[in-house]
Amino acid sequence: MLNTLDIYIIGATLLAQLAKKPEYTIFAVIMANIKKALALKKHTNPATKVLVCHHNNLEVFLRKEANKLVEHQLYDYKIVLKEGKQLGFGPLYRMS
Repeated sequence: MLNTLDIYIIGATLLAQLAKKPEYTIFAVIMANIKKALALKKHTNPATKVLVCHHNNLEVFLRKEANKLVEHQLYDYKIVLKEGKQLGFGPLYRMS
């Protein structure tokens, strides 16, 4: 079953009213933030950012390694949600 997400452009008054209702989740998106997130990142030499004690493992910090998916494992983890709870939709961490 796929979840759907309705997207609307609304004014400040309606936004203030909906924000007070617990059944609504409000997200704000700014086009500049989307463009910034999608832009190619400039190359950074990992040796300038990684502690010297980890320089013998610099290859794991290369972009080609970062873009690889982890191989399937026999012990993949399963997250069991509490009864009656639903996984939220949103960022895993702040992106400021």
